[in-house]
Amino acid sequence: MEMTNNKTHCFTCNKEKITYSCKGCSKEFCSVHLTEHQQNLNEELGYITNEYNELKQKINEQKQNPQNFPLIKQINQWEINSIQQIQHKALEYREIIIKYSQTCINDIELKFNDLNEQIKQIHRENEFNEINLNHLKNQLMKITQELNNPSNISIQQNFLLILFFIKMFYFHHFLEPKFNKWKQNGIAVAGGNEHGQE
Repeated sequence: MEMTNNKTHCFTCNKEKITYSCKGCSKEFCSVHLTEHQQNLNEELGYITNEYNELKQKINEQKQNPQNFPLIKQINQWEINSIQQIQHKALEYREIIIKYSQTCINDIELKFNDLNEQIKQIHRENEFNEINLNHLKNQLMKITQELNNPSNISIQQNFLLILFFIKMFYFHHFLEPKFNKWKQNGIAVAGGNEHGQE
């Protein structure tokens, strides 16, 4: 009477041997490669455990040091870049104002010299009345106003033209038991160095 052939092909060595089924992957292995397969599974479990421990450590570090959160670093860099650009623009505008102020001063100085000549002439001739004095007062007042408040230039602050766009998204994750459902809510906070819609 013939023996029943209960041999099948091992998934690893592909040889016809007595094999054992792995319930996890539904593959057949000989005794040697079943042990090897189990070792591979143990190594994979060790890898997952290490990844878990590293992730747990990162979570604890971020809880203890919220300033190290990656988005905080991005905001810090955004702040540095913004300050540098604002300083660059401020320097540029200062140079423009200095050049403009010199032009204003030269123009005011001409008017001032003209007023000085009028005053000298009145002193020399020693002939003047209320009309002459009011005229001198008005001229002096206009020159003073031009010196203190240049009318052709003004500074207007607009923070939307200073700040860069920042978008911050808040994600609220609600983990279901099967880890297959995520709920996401987002809001955007925006400011820009150009006109925009946000």
